[in-house]
Amino acid sequence: MVDNRIYRIAEILLSVVKQKYKGTYTDVPDVLAYWHNIIFLFFSAMNRQRLFGGKNENYDEMIAWGLMPAYLGKFYEANKTIIGTGMDAALDVYSSNEMNINSMRQELLNVELDFTNDELELFADKISRDNTGAYYTPGELASEIIRKSFAGRSFSALKDYRIADFSCGGGDFFLAVMEYLKNKYGIKEDVSVKWFYGVDIDPIALQICVVNLLAYANQNDWKTVISHFVFGNPLVMSSSVCSEEEKNTLFATRRLYSTGLGMPETFFAGTFDVVIGNPPWEKIRFEERKFFRGISDTISSISQKSVRDQEVAKLEDSWPAVFVWRNQVRDEYSRMKAVNYRHCRIKESVAGELNTYALFTELAFNMLSQNGFLALVVKSTLVTAPVNQRLWTKLLEEKAVQGVFLFENKKKIFSIDSRERFIVLIAGTMPTDSFAFAAGLMEPEDLSRCETLLLRADDLRKINPFTNMIPNVSNNREIKYLKDAHDQFKLFSEEYPNCHFGRLIHLTAHAASISKKQTDCNIPVYEGKFLEQYDARYATFKGMPEHKKYANKASAKKNVMDDEGIKAWPESRFYVDKDLWEKYLQNYSEEYSLCWRSLTSPTNRRTMLAMITPTVPTCQSVQMLQTPDTEELIMLLSLFNSIPFDYFVRIKMPGLDLTQSVIKQIPVPSQADYEEMVEFGGINCTLKKHIMSYAISILKEEDRLSGLLSPFKSRVYEVGEKDVSKKKKMIDLLFKKAYHLDDAAYKEILRTFPKY
Repeated sequence: MVDNRIYRIAEILLSVVKQKYKGTYTDVPDVLAYWHNIIFLFFSAMNRQRLFGGKNENYDEMIAWGLMPAYLGKFYEANKTIIGTGMDAALDVYSSNEMNINSMRQELLNVELDFTNDELELFADKISRDNTGAYYTPGELASEIIRKSFAGRSFSALKDYRIADFSCGGGDFFLAVMEYLKNKYGIKEDVSVKWFYGVDIDPIALQICVVNLLAYANQNDWKTVISHFVFGNPLVMSSSVCSEEEKNTLFATRRLYSTGLGMPETFFAGTFDVVIGNPPWEKIRFEERKFFRGISDTISSISQKSVRDQEVAKLEDSWPAVFVWRNQVRDEYSRMKAVNYRHCRIKESVAGELNTYALFTELAFNMLSQNGFLALVVKSTLVTAPVNQRLWTKLLEEKAVQGVFLFENKKKIFSIDSRERFIVLIAGTMPTDSFAFAAGLMEPEDLSRCETLLLRADDLRKINPFTNMIPNVSNNREIKYLKDAHDQFKLFSEEYPNCHFGRLIHLTAHAASISKKQTDCNIPVYEGKFLEQYDARYATFKGMPEHKKYANKASAKKNVMDDEGIKAWPESRFYVDKDLWEKYLQNYSEEYSLCWRSLTSPTNRRTMLAMITPTVPTCQSVQMLQTPDTEELIMLLSLFNSIPFDYFVRIKMPGLDLTQSVIKQIPVPSQADYEEMVEFGGINCTLKKHIMSYAISILKEEDRLSGLLSPFKSRVYEVGEKDVSKKKKMIDLLFKKAYHLDDAAYKEILRTFPKY
């Protein structure tokens, strides 16, 4: 929701644009550039008043000091007749309200131009804000980060330091540093302000930052301070030399990864004693539907790429200005793919789909001077997701990590999804054997009052030996549980080396062999939507209309029992050619497979949803394994569906895909643990026999597993309990014993399953 005062300012400035174009808005890039220039003038006028006072009718002083590009002054003179009244009205709204200028910039980025229906209107969206990553750090959090990261280090007014922020925004981190150095070391602001160096992709934010800092500087030092700030994109290395007007036009037209906004290699030759900041958290991808939002609702609404491509192609004749512009933006994003990306200071974070926060982190680390350090706010996936394994492993191997503080956004520190998680990362060039760690932080103040534990690289190698990543823990106790579990138990991959994992049919990769109609030459494809715990018939597409069945992110409907208490086998949406399926069967020879939903979440009621099925074609939403030992298969089903195993899955899953890599790194009870004699429900036998008895009692109604279960019926006891949910909880308690969990630890685990 955009502040009403900000929206009013945007409406006034929009009226200026409408006067200029008089109802003809087909040249969208030109209109966007004009809109940007009007907003830039508006902020320049406010900043002129803040620095020089009064209501001068020109921008000469701003231009003379290098705070505003000369082209913008000429733009003002050429458009003064149109701009004058509207600019004054917008400034009156600003002057009559107490508004923070940093917040105003963020808010105005939420106001987009709508070109549809041959009109020009406003609509609230965050396209520009997402593209630039303009989610500024609250002052309280910036102050806490500076206090935490600067603690124990020494600074002197007699030395010169280089303190950088490569995405400086309005300069909140610099202001926090000045305050800290003054309070801690008595270093005056007019001294420390000369130590700051900033870069930003947004020229307006950069101007605000510099003006914020000049308020603390001696005027004799203004030129020095201003010279330390650069408009550009430090993720792009370029030899291109563009004028300020060209660079502003690139920014205005969303061409953020153009070489014209890149930085020269000479910039990256320098080093800094401290790098601070909150870099953007965006994936670098061209999102075409978002690009066309507000420009062509028709194209923006098309989810199917092939159909959308046809509509875009028509623009070459019907709307050439937009067609050429779209291709420019798309091609510039293409150069930011891992296969094409080149940067003299960035290498390890170039993997998969590029993430800005990872690139910025590596850039910051590689530009540190001897004994330098960084303090950054980045997404938690920097240290939890395997895609960032190379960068994170490098930081661990160089013993660079000094602190990782894991926040949850539940109290909306940032105005983004409350489920988002982020970290404060502190790292440096001075090697250290261990680093401070804390999880579950909710408020800025938690950074100074939280209890920390020390982690070593060896701890992470033990917990996640394939990746060295930090698990998705919610508090420090969970790290302790993991460390204890890995001390007691082997990994799944070690305990079950003969398991054969796989995914079978890929609906896109194998599209040529897949049909939506069943014939004598194909067979149904089983989907993850059909699975629940101990239930292979949970949902079905039977009776659903075609438009719902094949909709984007379609949901199956819950399967219901017939009059005889039987659920039919799920009806599929897709069918795969028997020839292709026969080829796959050569690698998966067992009659039965243990399947689980691949697409899941640590915040779901349950994360692991597994069931044994006859070996059938499964799509990418299902992962599966096979083992020649059928008793082992039933035990693994019980293990997978148990609360303790699910708990470890939750905190080891890096995203939404429950892959075999996650499974292989879970600590599991040994075969010896299962042979322990236990009295349970009045029966004294091995733990394995108890588990098998309850599991077979649940599975016996599944007629497709009769061949699997029949050899074991004489080797287990009859379970009197009829309620399946209670049987599942009995199995959970049995695995509590297998994992050697005491009551207190088990209760802590159960608290992480609020819907249990």
